[in-house]
Amino acid sequence: MARRAFLALTVSAIVTLSLTEASASAAQEVTPKQRYAAAEALRIGTHGAPDASAAFGAMHALAQEGDARAQAKLAYYHLKGVGTAVDPEAAALWYQAAIKSGRDGARTSYAKLLMSQEQALASLEQLDIASDLGIERAQALRAAYHYQKRFGAQSDIAFGRKELTRFAQAGHVPSMQIALAAMRQGAEFDLNAAKLQAQLVDVARQDQAKAGGKAAEALLKLLQEERGAEALALRAEMVAHPSIRTRVRAEQALYLAYATQSHRAFRASATEIVAGTPNPDFERALFVVSRLDKNAYVHVLQEEMRARGYAVGRTTGIFNTRTLNAVVQFCADTDIQKDCRLGPMRSKVIKVIVGELSGIDRLQKTP
Repeated sequence: MARRAFLALTVSAIVTLSLTEASASAAQEVTPKQRYAAAEALRIGTHGAPDASAAFGAMHALAQEGDARAQAKLAYYHLKGVGTAVDPEAAALWYQAAIKSGRDGARTSYAKLLMSQEQALASLEQLDIASDLGIERAQALRAAYHYQKRFGAQSDIAFGRKELTRFAQAGHVPSMQIALAAMRQGAEFDLNAAKLQAQLVDVARQDQAKAGGKAAEALLKLLQEERGAEALALRAEMVAHPSIRTRVRAEQALYLAYATQSHRAFRASATEIVAGTPNPDFERALFVVSRLDKNAYVHVLQEEMRARGYAVGRTTGIFNTRTLNAVVQFCADTDIQKDCRLGPMRSKVIKVIVGELSGIDRLQKTP
């Protein structure tokens, strides 16, 4: 009797322990949603320095398990070169996988990719399907493409204008931007341009999060060529918005500095802006400098190459012999001599040099 009681207690203890362990194990399991968030945190650098390679690995593993959201995001990683080489074909395959897994929202991004590959009718097909499902992003993008004649002979400009007007009136920022830009060129919309721009300003000022950032970016694009005091002040305010993308902030800060500063002052500002722009946007920022002011580009190039250990001589903004020799050495070190032979100030060569430069860390300064 005592033995039976002992065995019963033992079994009960084992069962209790097993249930406790199972409960603890379940509590420790990481959900797909948590894994997705962790991968994005690695990409953005939420808890430390960004780690694009680790983000790609984590998102790729989740996507391979069939998670539709991860598949769509992995397509974006391939498209933008996040932790991997830029690969539009791989992006297309992952968008297709996400759609097959039931994520119809991915059709909009896939349609953008198809349009960039000059597959207009395939893009329209995806947008039509998504629009019929009630996906507003797809409806708005379809309207823009129709209005901009991106669908060729299948474009319906009147439909596009009508839909853009509807979305702009509803406060859809991209539609507001397209309509405003068109009206600035003389196009007719059933909209009040001044009121529409004021609405964009209100959104940017009242929302410090993503929606406000999009409005700020739209205003910066619209006002990019304006030099009036009021426009310049508004541009400066929008560049400082906390939620605009790093790439946009760098580009627009450069455009603003170029519009308001002397050539000498712009060199210093460009150097500071480029140095403060992390990858993958560093490359674009330095290329923008080259388009605005070639001497400023050489000035920044000299600083950036010196920061990577190359003897470029004094920072003068002039392509002197020492700088040229340093660039020749850099081209040899990075195996891009064939491109460099075309001349270091050619636009194509600048892109190649800047691209290679962005992949090399600056030397750590010793105290």
